[in-house]
Amino acid sequence: MLLSRARNGLILIGNGETFRNSPNGGELWMKLFDLMKEKIYDGLPVVCKRHLHYTKVLKTPVDFDTECPDGGCAEPW
Repeated sequence: MLLSRARNGLILIGNGETFRNSPNGGELWMKLFDLMKEKIYDGLPVVCKRHLHYTKVLKTPVDFDTECPDGGCAEPW
């Protein structure tokens, strides 16, 4: 997992289950991830630059290919 130190945001990329199951700090990570799922997103939010109304939350690696192929969206350009 990667963790940013950005001033205006927090970016987490990786497998949350690995942190949830850690013997040290697993309880803390579990609280953080549950809070994020409840209050923020349960995935990676994306918006098409050409079709601004097209927004999706990607939850699995397959979602990248099905929801935003070639870095855009599923709508015709």
